[in-house]
Amino acid sequence: MGVQRISLIDYSELLPVAVYICDRNDELVEYNSAAASLFDVIPSTGSKDWYPSLEKFDREGRRINAGYRPVTQGIKHHAEGVRQEIRFLLPNGGDRHILVTSVAIRDETGAYDGAIHTLSDITAQRSSEREQALLAAIIESSDDAIVAKDLDGRITSWNRGAERMFGYKATEAIGRHISLIIPLERLAEEKRIIKAISEGKKVEHFETVRLTKTGQAIPISLTISPVRDARGRIIGASKIARDITRQKLAEEQILSYTTHLEEMVARRTGELDQALQKEKELGKLKSRFVSMASHEFRTPLSTIKLSASLIEKYASPYQNPHIEKHLVKINNAVNDLTAVLGDFLSLEKLESGKVSAVLAEFDLAEFCREAVAEMQLLAKRGQRLVYCHTGTTELVRLDQQLLKHCLHNLLSNAIKYSEEGTLIRMDTMLNPGECRLSVADQGIGIPEADQPQLFSAFFRAANTGTIQGTGLGLNIVARYVALMDGSVGFESRPGQGTTFTLRFSLPQSG
Repeated sequence: MGVQRISLIDYSELLPVAVYICDRNDELVEYNSAAASLFDVIPSTGSKDWYPSLEKFDREGRRINAGYRPVTQGIKHHAEGVRQEIRFLLPNGGDRHILVTSVAIRDETGAYDGAIHTLSDITAQRSSEREQALLAAIIESSDDAIVAKDLDGRITSWNRGAERMFGYKATEAIGRHISLIIPLERLAEEKRIIKAISEGKKVEHFETVRLTKTGQAIPISLTISPVRDARGRIIGASKIARDITRQKLAEEQILSYTTHLEEMVARRTGELDQALQKEKELGKLKSRFVSMASHEFRTPLSTIKLSASLIEKYASPYQNPHIEKHLVKINNAVNDLTAVLGDFLSLEKLESGKVSAVLAEFDLAEFCREAVAEMQLLAKRGQRLVYCHTGTTELVRLDQQLLKHCLHNLLSNAIKYSEEGTLIRMDTMLNPGECRLSVADQGIGIPEADQPQLFSAFFRAANTGTIQGTGLGLNIVARYVALMDGSVGFESRPGQGTTFTLRFSLPQSG
């Protein structure tokens, strides 16, 4: 027995598996170096406790007794030996799958004289099997068609996704050439794909068309990868085919809709171009008419005004109150119509870009006092126009003509929309870098609903009633102020009055 064991253990050193030799009392006699490194624990010779004292489970996952040893009464009566797979739970939380093979040693009489136990580490094998099982499950459950073929184009695997997509059962497809699902006019694609795969290249998201069992052509997206053997040689290809019928339909719908929109836009653009051209022509016609009317009407208006003055002179000796009354009406009507024509002419010049700001330095306080004095002559009975200037300077650099028009309009509106006997106040404030002018009245005010549109051309507030006006004055004021890089704002309360404020940022010298 001793010689035999020595020869066995010497031989076992050549094996990659752990070998343990026990005597008839199941005590460890010898072991090889692979046994010493299997669990990183040196086995104890002369002891029955040589077996690793780790938590153990059988192939089905059932827990094995802590005192389990491979040598049992059973092995003593089984000449063919005992094989069992055991999963050991390691202290670090990992596990190790071990295949335990136990064979009895018998003497010349056949009596049990010990046992040889080999423990083979099959952890990597089991891990590979699990990965393969998981991969197989993924492949089978995939909605995409997953097909494998060799380099000759013969189909070697065909998942359920391929069955659903192409209509062929796996038994019908495996072993046949991949041209089974390729249209004749696309067979050249397969040659190019095989060539790329043979060179180790991967083909991704290749859009093409394939045929179903019924001959229906379906658009698909292909991703093709090389398949290699254990030595890294390319032996075939794996294809993942995705049905992109819905995607293509959606793309066609989007393309159709886009084309339709482009046609609509082109048609609408053409219509707008025609409308714009007509608008330009109409604008030119309107400008010519306004310009002509403004000039042509001024001559008869001047004649009417001159004639009214002569009538007033010639009728003076008669001192007839009726003549005086009607002369006043004529003069007022002429003044109103002249103001209307002035607004239209100003608007026409602004629209045609004929107005620009010509800046010059002047005394703001003196300028405003003159404007207030002029407008006081047009005030209603009992109305008083008051002017006040504050600030560290009186010289300002603005366009006098544009500013004069703005002040006349604001003061005229204050007079027009205020009752007799009310106060109209004009204030100016001038400091380095800042100029502010304001006109405040105690008039009818502006309804809140109308305030957002107040500076729109031809807009008049709802409470103006029969008070004459074109709705152009404030629009022209805002545009003149903008030409001088300023801004206009207002505050108003219906029935209590309105304050308009012009603001200008002025460059500081030095």
